[in-house]
Amino acid sequence: MGGIDRLISDALSKEIKKKLNLDMLKKIERELFLDHGMSIKLSIEHFQKFTNVLKKNSQIDIIKFEKDCINKILKIKKRDDKYNVTIINSAMTDLILELFSESETRKIISSLLENEYTIPQILKESKVPKTSGYRKIENLILNGFIIESGKVLSKSKKISKLQCVFQEIKLDIKKEKIIVIGTVSKKMFEKSTSMKSIIQSFN
Repeated sequence: MGGIDRLISDALSKEIKKKLNLDMLKKIERELFLDHGMSIKLSIEHFQKFTNVLKKNSQIDIIKFEKDCINKILKIKKRDDKYNVTIINSAMTDLILELFSESETRKIISSLLENEYTIPQILKESKVPKTSGYRKIENLILNGFIIESGKVLSKSKKISKLQCVFQEIKLDIKKEKIIVIGTVSKKMFEKSTSMKSIIQSFN
């Protein structure tokens, strides 16, 4: 698991559910739960498990199905060794705007746009108090905005390094519309289990 999977899991699982008929949806949800102990939303972070269950239970063109669902929430363009991700799902846009409206959260995100830090380093770089900082970092992890990028040894125990899924975030504000565009590194994008079909289409 990694990349942008958790960030898009809620929006993508909703699109998947919309595109499957009710009987098929129930069958897939049941099999995912019995075989893997997962909901469709959780399976976005382990996408091969979802596609394997879908293949077993339908004649759907899996790659087309995946792309159609992803294209409802994101527009993706490859640029050199990066991917530009335009968020077209309104709930995801609202979440990002909500996160950026809070100054301490904004400072935490900014400190991780091009860096990988442990939590103590994040708090030091962002100058966010420990009490509120831990809570805000946990919220960013839960929403998939920052992810674990590795472990480092600190005082004889391993602790997580974290980084933002985006290297850059732009807000394009037009009349009655706000567009969020994020730049994702090739390495980060290709960690995403749900993006395999999109990556293949660029090769």
